[in-house]
Amino acid sequence: MKEFLYLRDGLRSLQPSTRLAYSLFLGFSLASYGIMLALGLTRSGVTPGSIADYYAGDGIDRYPKSMGELLELTHFHLFAMPLILFVMGHLFLMTCWPRKWKLAIVYSAFAGAALDLAAPWLVIYVTRDAALLKDLARVLLAPALVAFALVPLWEMWLRSDGKLAR
Repeated sequence: MKEFLYLRDGLRSLQPSTRLAYSLFLGFSLASYGIMLALGLTRSGVTPGSIADYYAGDGIDRYPKSMGELLELTHFHLFAMPLILFVMGHLFLMTCWPRKWKLAIVYSAFAGAALDLAAPWLVIYVTRDAALLKDLARVLLAPALVAFALVPLWEMWLRSDGKLAR
């Protein structure tokens, strides 16, 4: 069965004003992800040990996150992440990329978000070794979010020869 095509030439066939609105959304989303990444890396670091210390405490100057802190963090991210992934993923799925690649990247994004949400709980209530899941979440989510933003932007504004589209 042939994949249903929303647009004859992918996102490039959208009106310029629509492409501008999508582009602004994707640009702000990409900037937001950069800030989120910087915030996460400066708070919890990149090693499983530093991630475990951030959530479960280090016994010296860091205390374990409370149930209330985890609930607040999870509540916000459980609402925001699916919404962002849905909108960005939808635009990404409208690109002319091969269907298999698109689906793999969408699955990667949602798996990364799920691991990102689960890791703090598992670090505190199961094992500090679950901090590895936070790194795995970053590996799955980061490239997906970058692709969600850059592929549609490229397709909307650049032709296949690299020149600006009309």
